[in-house]
Formats: sequence, C-alpha cells, structure tokens
Amino acid sequence: MIPKPAKIYHIIFFNKRFYGNRGLLMEEMLLTPHSIKLGRQGIPLSLISHLVKSGTFSDVNLRQGFGSDHDLKAIHELESSLGKLSLEDEERRIAADFCCIWRYDYPERVHEICSIIGGASHTALRLHYQVSPERRQELIDYAEALNGWVHDAAPQDIPGYGRGGKHTIDKVYGFLGEKTPLKALLAERTYYGLSRRSLNCSFWGINEQEPLTCLAPFAPQQLTPGWHDRMAYLENEIHRQMGNKARDFLCDVGGSAEPACHFKFVRRIDILVSSIGCLKWRGNLPPKQGAVSGRRAKTASYLAALEQYWRGTPADNDDQDLADRLAALLGSPTDCKRWLAACLWKSIKNQTLYQAYPMRHWVDFVRIGEDYIESL
Repeated sequence: MIPKPAKIYHIIFFNKRFYGNRGLLMEEMLLTPHSIKLGRQGIPLSLISHLVKSGTFSDVNLRQGFGSDHDLKAIHELESSLGKLSLEDEERRIAADFCCIWRYDYPERVHEICSIIGGASHTALRLHYQVSPERRQELIDYAEALNGWVHDAAPQDIPGYGRGGKHTIDKVYGFLGEKTPLKALLAERTYYGLSRRSLNCSFWGINEQEPLTCLAPFAPQQLTPGWHDRMAYLENEIHRQMGNKARDFLCDVGGSAEPACHFKFVRRIDILVSSIGCLKWRGNLPPKQGAVSGRRAKTASYLAALEQYWRGTPADNDDQDLADRLAALLGSPTDCKRWLAACLWKSIKNQTLYQAYPMRHWVDFVRIGEDYIESL
C-alpha cells in the first residue's frame, strides 16, 4: 500500500521487503492512487493562495538570491498600483506561478498561462507530478510494449497499437531488436521499473476542454502483488551476469528524482531501452526530440517576448513573431495584465538563473491537491 501524504516524514526510504534493492521514490511517498473522475472543476486554485502571497505582495515564489532585486521592485510597484484584486485576478496571479521550465509541456505552458491572463475561461493547469491523460497513455503504451516484447507478442497485438500507440510501440521493439536471454531479463526489469511510476492526471482550475478526466489508471501497469520479489530476483541475476556493467542498466526507470512530468523522463527511458538493445550503455543513442534540445534558446526568446509586453523592452527581430503571438493571447495591456505577465516572466527568469522550483513550497502544494482529491 502506498503511504498517505500525511505520513511521508515517517517513512523509511529503503524498504527492501517491498521495493527490492531500490528505495521508495518521492512520488510514492507523496501521492495516493485515486479512481474517481473529475468533471470540469479541478482542484481550486484558491486553495494555494497562501503559497503565492504572504504579507503585502504576491511574491512568495518570486524571491530568489540575496541583495536588492530591481525587477522584483518594479513588480511590487505594479502590484501596489492595482488596489484590491478581483477573485478572478487572484486566481490568474496563482496561475502565473504554474510555469515550470523542466516540464514536458514547456514552453506550450507559457501560451496557456498567457491565455488565462488574457481572460480565458479554461484555466486547467498541471504542475508538480501531474501529467495529462495523453502523457499517461504514452507511458502505458511504453510499458505494454516492453511486456509484449518480453513475452514474444507481435507489435500489432499490443493493446494500444491501433489506438494511437503505434509510434511508441514500434520504437520500443526497434530499440530492443532480436531477443536474447540477458536482454529479456533487462527488459522485464525495466518493465517493472516503469510500471511502478506514478501517473497523476489531476489538475487545478477549470477544464473547459474535457468534460471528464479519469484519474485511473494511476500507473502504467497494474502489477501483481509479487512484482517486487520478481524485480529483486531480476536485478540480482543481472548483477550476477553483468557484474559492474549492470549498474547503469539498473537505474530508476525515468530517473530517481524526476517524475513523469519531467521533460527528460521519456528520453531517459529511451536511452535505457536502446542500451539494452545493444547491451552497451549509451551504445545506440536515439536522436533528441525537439522537446529536449534547444530549451535555453527557447527560454531566452520567451523571456524577451514577455518583457516586451510588461516592460516595453523591444524584442529582437527573431523574437518578434513570438512576442506578437503572446501579446494576442494576453490582450490589450492593462496595469493588471502587465503585472501578471511580469510575474510569469520573473518566475521563468528565476528558474533559469537559480534552478528554482516555480512553487517554493512544492511539497505543501502537492499535499493540498492530494487532500482535496481525497475529500471528494
């Protein structure tokens, strides 16, 4: 049974009886599986207002580093000029802190938040540990492909093959290639490692695009009760056959600290599975996808585009098209919209400079969302 969030500080990390040679992942300590369906109303953004505003200014997540911060001072001046905010603008301010530059849906998330600032009624957003149903299905297809390859099933016989999973399933089979006993052990162990990962599809705000969001399944596969014993056996056998070379292959599938929402999560699995296919670590590196490469340059462009809107600083010609598209989503500038865009800009800038989380008290953030879902 996965521990409830309220007990995360009382958990022993390395419980080998239930989790083999690996420790509990942070997501397994923070999250609980849910089988309910959310309608258009997700977790209310108002529940985390105190994680954004403390005291006079809404800057809890914007304060970083030491010494004076001229950018933050300008943002404070904008906020001071606004007076009392409407409930809608308070929620828009909270939404501005939902942009994480390490998520798989960045930089598209910037457009979504700009649309919310501009007045869109669709305010559904996901942040720490949360993924879309589409992302969940991709990882389900990945796990089923691993299991199918181990058990000699044809790609076309994998359940998701004809329902949009063809690319993922063909990719996995292509990485693994011809089956050998050692590769089968490694692929099965990877299947268990991936299948234990948490896929939390809850969301914050109002979802005007989907009438229902099912929170189940919560993991890529529903494993049998003895999976941890089987995984421990596989890891021991792999160690016996590969010796020191087994270390890289027995990593946490997708990453130890990074959940399924991380932009490199699938990339890391691709590297692992392609390495299994040639039995050499990183011996057959797949090409990087656009979501993985070039992120620094993209972020610089988005910062320039947002700064042009809130501060009036001209963007370079190369960034002007993006600036125009974001401005169209934001709408005609008002002091409030400029302030909200500045908060979004500052959040992205801080993450770039300080490697900061967009939500400073992120454990509280996750637990508040879990408590709300638990109460439904």
